Amino acid sequence: MRLQGAARPPASPVPRSLLDAAETLPDALSELARRYPEFRCLVIADRRGGERSVALGELWKRARVVQAHLVAAGLSPGDVVLLSLPTGAELVSAYFGVLLAGGAPGLIATPSNRVADPSVYAERVGAILRDARAHTFYAAPEVAAIFGGEGAAHLVAAAPAVPVAPAAPRDVATVQYSSGSTGQPKGILLTHEAMLNNIRAVRDGLGLGADDVSVNWIPLYHDMGLIDAFLLPLFTGCPTVLIPTMDFMTDPALWLWAMHRYEGAISWAPNFAYSVCARRVPDADLAGLDLSRWRIAINAAEPLLAPTLDAFVERFAAHGFRPEAMTPAWGLAENVTIATAHPVGERPRVETVDRQALATEEVARPAPDGIPSVAIGRCLPHCEVEIRGEDGTPLPDRRVGAVWLRSNSLFDSYLGDPETTARVRVAGWLDTGDQGYVDGGDLFFVSRDKDLIVIGGEKYAPHDVETIINRVPGVRQGCAVAFGLLDELRGTEDLAAVVETRAAGYEATALDTAIRDAVLRTTGLSLRHLVLVPPGGVEKTTSGKLARRATRARHAEALRA
Repeated sequence: MRLQGAARPPASPVPRSLLDAAETLPDALSELARRYPEFRCLVIADRRGGERSVALGELWKRARVVQAHLVAAGLSPGDVVLLSLPTGAELVSAYFGVLLAGGAPGLIATPSNRVADPSVYAERVGAILRDARAHTFYAAPEVAAIFGGEGAAHLVAAAPAVPVAPAAPRDVATVQYSSGSTGQPKGILLTHEAMLNNIRAVRDGLGLGADDVSVNWIPLYHDMGLIDAFLLPLFTGCPTVLIPTMDFMTDPALWLWAMHRYEGAISWAPNFAYSVCARRVPDADLAGLDLSRWRIAINAAEPLLAPTLDAFVERFAAHGFRPEAMTPAWGLAENVTIATAHPVGERPRVETVDRQALATEEVARPAPDGIPSVAIGRCLPHCEVEIRGEDGTPLPDRRVGAVWLRSNSLFDSYLGDPETTARVRVAGWLDTGDQGYVDGGDLFFVSRDKDLIVIGGEKYAPHDVETIINRVPGVRQGCAVAFGLLDELRGTEDLAAVVETRAAGYEATALDTAIRDAVLRTTGLSLRHLVLVPPGGVEKTTSGKLARRATRARHAEALRA
């Protein structure tokens, strides 16, 4: 693939007015397919040099087949259909087919090649199927085999055509599941109205047009993958190139060469991906690379590190990458995707703030020798951010507090969890669970209120990791704490744990191995930092709850070692 010349996809005929007029996702897709069936909107490229170009008419035809089968199987409006398919035309067609049938598609990850035990995957997906009361589980044959073929659909034949099911703007369009949860993730219900509002806001905020080419490797089950890497360019009229995620993981330079080959203008990735490319791709793999057409390099989904931004720009400036192309952004699935983005065409804003003032006074005070802090953008159209104190009152610039968000693309609710929905959605605002500050209209991220661990842009609940550890014989029950530990060189968090035990000597060594093996076998994650401590080594609150931050601070020296 790297030896071939430029292969920019054909120019798009799609006008801006099509997305502006749409009220539902089927509206937008139906109009696209009716007016531009020959438009080759999608290219699937892999690391072996394979390339498949897909026209809108082909996606539409296959989506109608999926729709007909679901209707014949008794799908009712609003029923959930879970999809576990690899990145490709089949997944895209299945997603749209569910929408055309009136269902609510939910994309979930395919089995990770890091997890050797297929029963672990079956247990997780089974829990989601039961919680969602899913009508259908549509999966590739190898995934269906894990479940004995039950509840799985692999559609190979046509079925009688049926009308497109009517949909209203406030109907649920998608069930978005958290990308990397080790246990049962929450289903986030997104309406047609919210999704289209967010797509329009991102398009307008970034100045994205039909002349741009989008190139991405983010998995489509991730909100940034489905919405930003596929639906956004599709409905904006941008030709889209998708790379299988594992191909990128195997060969990160593939992403860079795809930007070169297809003359990509925009791509989305977490911080770690930029770090991997800046530090690990050999010089020999970059000869002849041209990134001069890359004008929007979104960096989001996990905390941004100033050294990563500098390292990527420095490494690839010689290949035409411009500093102002790096575009920090921030968002969450409860807002469909991003809510803020750094102005396109401006270099990222990085400042240094006093560490002590940040920790003790909750004030972001500029200091020449302080810690670096990266601005994660300004509000997109129809979005508003407010920093609030513990009493709920708004705070002035540079005061650290809870980040609240108001927009016209907020989620409808958590599936089957009205209590949590009511707690985070208050009077039209969303409590994002993040801590940050604002200065001059720029939002800066400080920390998460939620104890979520973010590795490579995917989120993991510490409770789920702790549950796995607590099952290992020799661990004191309820006395394991898991958390993320930032690795600036890798550009993302590492998984770490502090675990109480009475074991010592050889027994402690064996326990260390058993805990690491259990976590890897069940989650596919490497437990990079593990500290075994005697009883009392794990901090707890007065009510007996685990105090993760206090435990991490107490054992900071051992964790660093």
